[in-house]
Amino acid sequence: MKSYDSRTYSINDFVEWDAAKQLELNPKFQRRAVWTDKAKSFLMDTILRGKPIPKVFIRQKINVTTKTSIREVVDGQQRLRTILSYIKDGFTVNKRQNPEFGGLQFSQLPENIQSQILSYEVSVDLLINLTDSEVLDIFSRLNSYAVLLNEQEKINADHFGPFKVLADKIGHKYYDYWSSQGVLTNKQIVRMQEVNLVADILIARLEGIKSKKQIKKYYDLYESAFEYDTEELEVDFDRTITAIEKIYPEGLSDTEFRRPHLFYSLFITISQWLIKNSKPNRPPPEVIRNKLERVEEIFAEEDIKNLSKDEQQFLNDCRRATTDEKVRLRRSEFLLNTIS
Repeated sequence: MKSYDSRTYSINDFVEWDAAKQLELNPKFQRRAVWTDKAKSFLMDTILRGKPIPKVFIRQKINVTTKTSIREVVDGQQRLRTILSYIKDGFTVNKRQNPEFGGLQFSQLPENIQSQILSYEVSVDLLINLTDSEVLDIFSRLNSYAVLLNEQEKINADHFGPFKVLADKIGHKYYDYWSSQGVLTNKQIVRMQEVNLVADILIARLEGIKSKKQIKKYYDLYESAFEYDTEELEVDFDRTITAIEKIYPEGLSDTEFRRPHLFYSLFITISQWLIKNSKPNRPPPEVIRNKLERVEEIFAEEDIKNLSKDEQQFLNDCRRATTDEKVRLRRSEFLLNTIS
């Protein structure tokens, strides 16, 4: 027998219930984790942009004495606390997350924007008169089907700054590119490996080539302070992708560069090459392509003794410890020497 009802309520409904003391945000089984200011800002930016937020679970009980409905927030307490605080001018959205409305309190927003926020609909699963044990059983069952988060998914859940937003934006923008080039599978993209790859590349652009193991370190560092121009970084990324597309007009799917670790090295190499070679004096793409064909020949060589010492090292670096800093540096140096 169904023990819940799926509904949608506007933010204004929650505001009214809170004012009438019909909304309980502190049931005994709720987690007590407190969100950071950046997490709160990110949520309200999501709502300002009209994008969906996760579902809220509420247990509705009838107070027979007062003949009123009491709504206990079973899951979604921090989301609703954040929304209600924002409506009460408790904080503002970060300008770097939302240049248009960041820095303004709710009461300072244009009336039509206030109205849009209050009309924003939140998906709710309403649990009707269930006992504590029944509520806990529901969440135990929900968690039984949950997929364990990978490292990038954990990073994204804990960060809300401009670097995270930029890596997400670029990764999502090139969804078709990753799959069509054979760099990542659709399953890998669903598990945020495209964001992981973009973040890895951006870190190399800003800090120099680093080990992939250091991605979280830089997410943490950039969360507290990120003074780079995100628009400029996105333009640089686009420029490099465009250059790679000109060098390989038929795509990367039939080349060794479709492999994520080699795509990383190719991207870094072409990015550095674009910086070092001004446009008027830059060789045409087909010249670079012809030089990079040597990589395919290296992988196709049956007898490694026929390769030079540098080529043997490159091949070895493509097969072992592929994301270590020293290996990445040697691979990029080899590719840069090859096209130069």
